[in-house]
Amino acid sequence: MKIDTRTILLIITTFLVAAAAYWFFFTGTGNEPPVAPVAGSENQAQIQFQSLVSTLTPISFDTKIFSDPRFVMLVDLATPIMPESAGRVDPFALVNVSEK
Repeated sequence: MKIDTRTILLIITTFLVAAAAYWFFFTGTGNEPPVAPVAGSENQAQIQFQSLVSTLTPISFDTKIFSDPRFVMLVDLATPIMPESAGRVDPFALVNVSEK
């Protein structure tokens, strides 16, 4: 049995792809998070962003409106939708017409 060059190249390529997939998915080196920047290497935009974020205050909502009489008296004016029949099983089928 003689093996030609295409078969050898196919075997080698398959082996290399399998090895690369194993290395990437099973060694854990392909799924690592990016390295955090060094503390002294921040640029001006990062510093400005961090100072703006630190000045933000938490948002609070006034929920007294839900106990307000005007809110409680609101009425739902939605019209109920009645279910419709699905129609024919095959809409493209011929209609039963009595032929004479």
